[in-house]
Amino acid sequence: MRRLFPLIVILAASLLYLKRETILHPFQQIEHSGRVASKKYTATALDTTYIDRSQITVQAVLDTLSPPIVTHGSIRPGSSFFIEMRSVGFLPTEIDRIVRASRKMFNLKKVHPGQKYAIYKTPGGSLDSLALSLRGDRLLKVRRDGDQFHAVIDTLPYVLTYHVTSGTIGQSLFVSLQSEGADPELATHLAHIFGWEIDFFTDIRMGDHYAILYEKKSYENGRSILGRILSARIFTRGKEYYAFGYEAPNRPRSYYDLHGKSLQKSLLRAPLSYSRIASNFSWKRLHPITRHYAPHLGVDYAAPYGTPVKATGDGVVVAATRGRANGKYIKIRHNRSYTTYYLHLSRFAKGIRKGKSVRQGQVIGYVGSTGLAKGPHLDYRIKVNGRFVNPRTINLPSKDPIRKRDMVSFGRIRDACLVKLYEGTLDGDRAKTIMVSEPTIYYEDQLPALF
Repeated sequence: MRRLFPLIVILAASLLYLKRETILHPFQQIEHSGRVASKKYTATALDTTYIDRSQITVQAVLDTLSPPIVTHGSIRPGSSFFIEMRSVGFLPTEIDRIVRASRKMFNLKKVHPGQKYAIYKTPGGSLDSLALSLRGDRLLKVRRDGDQFHAVIDTLPYVLTYHVTSGTIGQSLFVSLQSEGADPELATHLAHIFGWEIDFFTDIRMGDHYAILYEKKSYENGRSILGRILSARIFTRGKEYYAFGYEAPNRPRSYYDLHGKSLQKSLLRAPLSYSRIASNFSWKRLHPITRHYAPHLGVDYAAPYGTPVKATGDGVVVAATRGRANGKYIKIRHNRSYTTYYLHLSRFAKGIRKGKSVRQGQVIGYVGSTGLAKGPHLDYRIKVNGRFVNPRTINLPSKDPIRKRDMVSFGRIRDACLVKLYEGTLDGDRAKTIMVSEPTIYYEDQLPALF
C-alpha cells in the first residue's frame, strides 16, 4: 500500500490540476441576463493539455484541494503596478513576465490611481492568477501556467436590469433626477439624444414631463452603472418627443422617432453648453458698444470665459482668423448649402486652422470676448444658400431614416419600449423609478393596446 500511495497522489494531482479552472474559479462569469454561465477564455494557452509529472508534489496536491487566497487592492496615488505587486510579495522577475504577457492588450506601466486589482494565490503562497479593472466594464486577467503568464481581456460579470425613471421637471431636469435619487447622468444622455430637437437650456420649462427606459449593470462588488438608454419621452412646450434606440444591420446604433426618422441632424441645435441667451437673432438690434441699430445675424450665448465651443456639424474650416469686430472667429463649410460661424473666441483649439476637417461635436475653440464684445459670449451664426438664418428656428436636415426593410424590426422594438414607458407612468407624473422586466417584443396581432 505504501508503494501505491505516491502513484495515487500523482494521479490525483494530475486530475485536479487539469480541473483547476473548476476548483479555483477565480473568474467565474455571469451572463448579462444574470444566469450563471460556463467560464470562457479567449486564449487557448490558458488550457493545460500537458502535465509534467516530475513537477507534481504533495504541496501541489494540497494547493489544488484548498481554496485560493485572495488579496484585493487598488493602485494608490503616486504608485505603480511594480510597486503594488512588490507590496504583495511578487518577485521583480515575475512582475516583468506579467507586464510582457499583457503589453499587447494593456500597458501595465500606465496604470492610474483607483484601478482595482485582485491577486489569487495558492495556499502555498505561489501566484495563480490576477485581475485588474480597466476603463468601463473591462477586466485584464493574467493566469500563471508554470513559468509563463498568459493574459486576456474580458468583461466584468454583471447582472442587467431594466428601469423606468419618470417625473415632472422642476428647477431643471438634472435637479429633478437628483432629487428623485436617479443617476443625474441620465440628463446628459437625454441632452445628447434629443440635442438636435430640443435645446435643453432654453426649451425646457418647469412642469414639463419625462420618462426614460434604460439598462443598469450591477456588479458583484455592489457597484452599479448605467447601461444603454433604450427609449425616452419628453413633453415640453405642448409637444411630445420620443426616442428609440435601434441598431440596424451594418449600421451603428442610433435614435429614431415614432416613425423611424433619425433624431440626429446634420447640425447640432447649439454649439455649447451655456447659461443663457444674451441676444437673439434680429434684423434690427441696438449694439451694446457702438449704440447704433444694425442687424444681429446670430445668437449670442452667454457662457463663462473658456467654455469649450463645438463644431455643430462635419465640415471643413475655411477661416480661423481674427477681425476687428468679430474678434477671433472660425468659419466652417459643411456642404454647398450650410456654413456656420463662431465669433469672439478667446482662442482656437489645437490643430484648428484653414483647411482642417472637423467632426460634429469636436471642440474647435473657447468662449472669449475678443473683438467688439462687452463680455464673454459666443456669437453663433448659420448661413444657408448664402443667406443668414435664425439658428434657433431653422429646420435642420435629418440624417438617414430607418430603411424600409428594417421598419418591421424597428416597429417591434419601438412598441415593446412604449409598453414599458407606459407602465412606468401609470401613476401619473409623480417622480419615481421602478424596475421593469426586459422589454418584450410583440409580433403582429399580439401587439397590445398601448394607450
